[in-house]
Amino acid sequence: MNRNDELERPGEWLRHLNEDPSAFGELVSSSENLAVAAFRLARARCRVQSVPTSTPTQSELGRAAADLARHAEVAGSRLAHDLVRECERAGLLVLAPIRAA
Repeated sequence: MNRNDELERPGEWLRHLNEDPSAFGELVSSSENLAVAAFRLARARCRVQSVPTSTPTQSELGRAAADLARHAEVAGSRLAHDLVRECERAGLLVLAPIRAA
């Protein structure tokens, strides 16, 4: 599968990840870091929902990072807000909860 499949055919791309044991590790190594890999996974999952979107939430990003850590044996899990900050530094938009003033 190529990188365009992630955006053009996210359902097939996700199926490939689940069917190929090495695909999660390849996703992490082809991304800048765990946060970017988690963003890519969360964005694909968002695109195949009944109401599709291409902007994942902080919690979706955290779940994707946890899945990557488990499947790709990536060391260390991080707090979701730290992942959001890393995504922001990479220019990737993630929806974070609104905090009360």
